[in-house]
Amino acid sequence: MKFKYILLFIIPVFMLAQYPGFNMELEIPSVTQDVSLQDKFTQRTNDETIYLDKTINPETYIVGPGDELLFNMVASDGIVSKTLTISPMGEVLIPAVGTIFVDKLSLKNAINKIKSECLKKYQTASVYMTLTGIRHFKVLVVGTVENPGFVVVNPLSRVSDVLWQIGDDSLTVSAEDNFREPISKRNILLHRNSETLKVDLVKYNMFGLNELNPNLLEGDIVDVQLVSRNVGLFGGVGIPGKYEFVENESVYDLIQLAGGFTINADSNKIEITRFIDDIHKETINIDKVEESKQILIHSSDHIIVRMKKEYKRQDIIRIEGEVKYPGEYSVEARVTTIRELMNKCGGYSNKADKNKIIINNKQISSIRDHELDRIRLIPNENRSDTEKAYLKARSGITKGLISSSSIEYTQSIMNYVINSGDIITIPNIVEYIEVLGAVLYPGRYPFYQDKTIENYVSMAGGLTNNSTRDRYIIKFSSGQRVPFSNRVLIENGDIIFIAEKLEYNKWTRFKEITAVVGQIATIYLVIQSALGL
Repeated sequence: MKFKYILLFIIPVFMLAQYPGFNMELEIPSVTQDVSLQDKFTQRTNDETIYLDKTINPETYIVGPGDELLFNMVASDGIVSKTLTISPMGEVLIPAVGTIFVDKLSLKNAINKIKSECLKKYQTASVYMTLTGIRHFKVLVVGTVENPGFVVVNPLSRVSDVLWQIGDDSLTVSAEDNFREPISKRNILLHRNSETLKVDLVKYNMFGLNELNPNLLEGDIVDVQLVSRNVGLFGGVGIPGKYEFVENESVYDLIQLAGGFTINADSNKIEITRFIDDIHKETINIDKVEESKQILIHSSDHIIVRMKKEYKRQDIIRIEGEVKYPGEYSVEARVTTIRELMNKCGGYSNKADKNKIIINNKQISSIRDHELDRIRLIPNENRSDTEKAYLKARSGITKGLISSSSIEYTQSIMNYVINSGDIITIPNIVEYIEVLGAVLYPGRYPFYQDKTIENYVSMAGGLTNNSTRDRYIIKFSSGQRVPFSNRVLIENGDIIFIAEKLEYNKWTRFKEITAVVGQIATIYLVIQSALGL
């Protein structure tokens, strides 16, 4: 029976709780309401997440208006837990204790001061505090940025965060010619009270020194100007190029900023070209790396660190195709012969064509042929026979290429010295010749060392009735056209060609002959008239 009455009470309460305006507070027999640390962080981060690069140091963190402290005091008459928010006046208010001024104190000193004031009223109490909420405030950005003004930051923000918010590639635009200049990354000024701090974000990014990119405080002014002075650093350094000039920086410091010396740099050979006035220059030679630590750079200096060109330098040659161990080999260019390289790679494989070798060099092929360029600019009708012959000869061979299919020529090539950039290929053996043109069965035929031209023509079924006397061999090794002769040695890959008579229409040919005869007769009459015959 009692259970029914309990249900009659609970159900209406549950139904009322579904309405938006309903609020039921339960009174807890405690001095104050307890708030968990995790809840406070959740509430804060729901508005804006603050990411830490390291744990906050209570001795260096400076508190100010908006910071929140979780306060817990255990006294004989109860427990007090509440969040203390530092007011715009820099104070915290604790009931029964009063207001305590903590603005611009370190977190450690602020906590100690609050504890001290509480213990004056409650001598036997235990007081605990920690930072739970981080404030936001504004700093002023001035200078040659596109949108100067106030930027919202927090005590953990650094100067680099300000540039990130305004766009660290922010530029100033000249109204006259729309010319854009980059803003400084190495000569940023941070005005704080009566002090001015120098900010160097390039050095900070390289070495991670916090003093070069300090945390921000209320009242800070970030002064960003254009890059107005540069220094050139080239040669044997990690990142050569133009660097923004910074006062009182040594040559050695700038080299370290550029990634230090490269492995092939001669650190004892540094040359500075420096202006002594608006026009004239002088050269300063640094012969010891220790001197570079003493010499300060000047604006517009051009610094070059000498590099050892021959430092651990190797000539790497690639050999591919039908050799036992193809790959890239270290040789001495212009000294090592191709035969010596063949010995290094184990010689020919079982499928190698020992009569052939191909050597290519992309470095040579990329060199301009000025004569070819000159001839191409001349209209075809104005080219001399020699120029036409040069075009034909050049089109028949790739620049930088050596190719042989003759055993004698290949053996002589083996004595050639290797040039840097050579790529050597030993082809797979494919023994064949081709018989084309006026034969009964044109096509490919096996290559035999002892066969003559007549033998191959016979293998191809012999000559057809429309064959002509225009017969020649196209040599595989050179592409040259050689007339038939018993002295010509047939080699693997050669082409035997017999031209055939072209068929034509008899009526068309009659008209062509008639036209030619008419032209001759006309010329004869013109000559007679000119001579008065």
